[in-house]
Parts: sequence; C-alpha cells; structure tokens
Amino acid sequence: MSAKNFGKMVVLSIVLVCMSAGFVRAGEPGLQEKLSKEVNISLNDVTIAEALEKIGQKGGVEFVLSEEAEWKLPQGEATRLSVTLDGPLAESMTEMLNVFFMRYAVGREEVTIYPRPELEHILGRPTTKQLEILHSIYVGRITVYKLDNVQSTINDAIAKEIMILPILVQEQINDLLRQLIGEKPRYVWVEGQNKGIYGKTESVKEREAEGEDTEIQLPTSVTVVQLLDQVGVERHEPRNTRWYLSGMDFDNQVPEIRVIPYRVFRQAKLDQVVDISFSGERADVIIQRLAGWAGMELIVTKEDPSWLQEEISVDMQNTKLGQAILNIVGVVDGQVEIDLYNDEIKIDGPRHRPKPRASTRRPTRSSTPASQGYVGKISIPMDGGKYYVEFMLRESDLTEQLKKLREEKMEEVLGRAPSPEPKLTPAAAPKK
Repeated sequence: MSAKNFGKMVVLSIVLVCMSAGFVRAGEPGLQEKLSKEVNISLNDVTIAEALEKIGQKGGVEFVLSEEAEWKLPQGEATRLSVTLDGPLAESMTEMLNVFFMRYAVGREEVTIYPRPELEHILGRPTTKQLEILHSIYVGRITVYKLDNVQSTINDAIAKEIMILPILVQEQINDLLRQLIGEKPRYVWVEGQNKGIYGKTESVKEREAEGEDTEIQLPTSVTVVQLLDQVGVERHEPRNTRWYLSGMDFDNQVPEIRVIPYRVFRQAKLDQVVDISFSGERADVIIQRLAGWAGMELIVTKEDPSWLQEEISVDMQNTKLGQAILNIVGVVDGQVEIDLYNDEIKIDGPRHRPKPRASTRRPTRSSTPASQGYVGKISIPMDGGKYYVEFMLRESDLTEQLKKLREEKMEEVLGRAPSPEPKLTPAAAPKK
C-alpha cells in the first residue's frame, strides 16, 4: 500500500463464529458474566472506536482503547473494519482483536485494549500490509523444504514474497532446516584471519556441482518465527538479537525481515520519525507516552518530580522519537540519559530554577484576582524553528520592571479610560 493511498484505509473484514464454551478472564465478577454471554452483532465499515462502543452497548460492557493500543493501530482509533460477532463475547473479542495483534484486560468497571508483544516486530504505527505479513509469519507453517533454498521455502510457507536480511541469517536458517531432515550443516564456523564467517563444507560443494534441486517433506512443520528466534548476527547470540519488518513506502516494494543486535534494534526504535502534538499536557505525561512508544522504562532520579508537572504545548513534525524526548525534557530544564543496555530512559533535573508554568489556557475575565490569571505567552523556537514550545505567564511570574512595562503597553494599545469631567458650580469654579 503506497503512502498516498494509505489514507484510504483498507477495510479489514472479519467474520467470527465462536460456538465453543465461554472463555472468561480474571476480573470483576459482573464483567465476567457479561463476557461469557452470547452476542450477535454485525458491523460494516466502522471505526474501531465505533465498533467497541456498539459491541459494548450490545454486551453491556465498556471497552476502552489504551493510549498504547491507539499508537499501534494503523490509523489509531479511526482504524476502520467490518466485523461479525456470533458467540460468547469473550471469544469473539479475542478473535477480533487478534487481527490487530491486540488483547484485552478485564478491570473492575471496564475492559481495556492493549497491544500484544508481537507488535514489537513493527517499528512505530503499523500499516495494514505489515499486519497481514506479520500474521502470515506467525501462522504460516513450513512443511516442505526446498533444499538449500531458504528464501523460496519461506515465501511458499507464508504465501507472500519477503526478503530476509542479512543474507548470513538465511544460511543459519538453512542449516536449521537441514538439521530437521538429518543433513549435515551447509556452513561451518571458520576460525582464522577473518573470524565470525561461515565456510562451505566439502559435501555442500559437491552437491552444488551436481546442481541438485530437491523438495523434502519435513518430519515436523515449523513457523518462520521459530526459526528467526534461533539465529544470531554480528557475533551476538539469538537471545541478544531482534527481528523486525521494514517499512513499505512504495508500491510493489518487497517487504524485508531484518535481524539485528538488540541494542541496534532499540536505537532503531528511537530513530523512527514521528509527528507529535500535545496541547496543555503535563511534561511527565508526554515523556511517559513517548517512552512507551520507544518500549523503554522511564525513570525519574530526582526525589521531587514536581518540576516535571509543568503544562506545555508541543507540536513536532518529522522528528526522530529519541530527539523528541530530548527536546521535551530540555524544555523543562531536565537532563536525559538513554540506557540502551537496560531499556531505560533516566531523567534528572532541573539544572536551573524552574521555568514559568506552561499552559494553553487563555486568561479569562472573571472575579479571579489578576495575579491568578495568565498575562502573556512565550513561544520558544526549537531545532532551528521546526517547532515551538509555548509557556503561559502569570502576572506573578513577571519582574517589577516587566509589570511596569506591561502596564505602559496596555495603556498604549488600549488607551487610558477617560475620567468623567467634574461639574463646575459657582462655589467650585476656579479662581481667575
């Protein structure tokens, strides 16, 4: 799907028929009973927000999209779908959410939707095409192995064309498949001047010379995910590597599965380009949201975090996620340490005195004393004017000199209110 056509969201069609016994998760008893009841509802081309509301009304359950889920849906709460639910509400919802790699959690009064861990394999907000490919990678099974032709074997299994990079990963996967059929490894680890390379075995060289092309039925089927979880790159063991689906920005672009060291993967998440807009939000809330997008834990090292509760407005386009975090923490005069080894974003500060309280609220004419309202705004250009951060000022934030200057400017702009002329009587008339 091209970027141009992405706005015209492909409507996902889901037909669910759940006839088995009810499935109930732990939670508040009233919700458990409601989730176990049979529900029959059909919705066509609606947003997921509308679907959750109507399904909730039908089942007497309140469904809520978490901020994390909204971020990992193709078009957020505006993502469109068509769905038919017929069966126990719990099972039907599980099947519906599986399409988007989402899950639900039962609380005391509501059911909240969260993204599932599989979405870690897609950086940022996924597209419908990425979701379809990810689903195929998880459910498509390799039953027939084309000897020493991994790429073709995998493409047939998932019924999609995809490229696995780096190429060395394909050789490792190939050896895993060879082990399943009792064949010797195609490549062996070579110790020498260039450590960390694979060298072909003599038996493989002979087979290549014969030009043999063989399809072999595997004794047990495997998924692509099971194979990807057993490969390493750049001398990193499998447990220290991650794989993800590359973005597909052009028509007919062949999707790629890229296997990289864990630290490189975490940096790739921080390097993803995002557009963000927050108005009158607390700094700590914004930073926590962005840390969640990066999949990292936010740690505030200062004992008193009140300095992070300033309200700010930010609007950034085409900015790397990591840079956005640095920018926002800098606005409230904090310091950031991003620890890729421990998946932590550590914040310390403020380095100087607290900045004026930031807000998007406008001063209103009321009986509130003037010292409690807002009297001005500071717009600070960031990153060469690519975006601005705004702070609202109260009169109490101004120095005496600025208060006097403000009064003078107000008089200059608005003019002094004319005082009523006194009536002159003979007794009050001025002397000549």
